[in-house]
Amino acid sequence: MKSYWLNIPVKDVQASMEFFGKIGFDVNPGKDETLAQVLVGEQPILLFREDVLQSFIGGELADTSAGNEFVVSFNMETNEEVDELCRKITLNGGSVLEGPAVIRGYYGCLFTDPDGHKYNVIVM
Repeated sequence: MKSYWLNIPVKDVQASMEFFGKIGFDVNPGKDETLAQVLVGEQPILLFREDVLQSFIGGELADTSAGNEFVVSFNMETNEEVDELCRKITLNGGSVLEGPAVIRGYYGCLFTDPDGHKYNVIVM
């Protein structure tokens, strides 16, 4: 296996690009309004407009208002980086659900993006 990435459905690709850019991620637009790339270090996450991703999988997408199928986890260097990320998340349309604090033995936070996908951030 050579590499992997995550494909995440979003309602509005442009709004998601703005959110992830404002909280500190490198964001690259796709060839059209149906796709964008968020880089986590060197690892890409692809943001697909919901209808496009749904056409690929041939089934229903998870309803993030009722639950999630996955949690994406990020490792950060310092507690201060986590604190700053949480501040940016709150200011830019995301929601911090837990933290920043020591959670299950690690300093971090749990947050959602504007589409309700959950992300775990910890210092390891």
